[in-house]
Amino acid sequence: MENKYKGIVKIKEGKKVKRADWIIAIMPTSYLKEISIIIGGEINYLTDKAILIHQYQYNGPDKEGVLSSYRSDEIAKNDILTLINEIEKILSRFS
Repeated sequence: MENKYKGIVKIKEGKKVKRADWIIAIMPTSYLKEISIIIGGEINYLTDKAILIHQYQYNGPDKEGVLSSYRSDEIAKNDILTLINEIEKILSRFS
């Protein structure tokens, strides 16, 4: 990641950290998709789902499908449960 995100970021009290370390620690929403592509595989797919759910959180269901990809709460619930289950599978590999 240091090759992709070069440079230094100033944080509190004038302390400086590598930009890559700052992105990993803070993970701004605007970087989520790009980082998920770098990681690849299922993380990329799950990040797409998480971003759609995030948009749904702000806009709610949209029967017209303009502000949200979810036309009903039930459709959103399905993706939320899928995301939770897939994250649990990934985390179980580390325990």
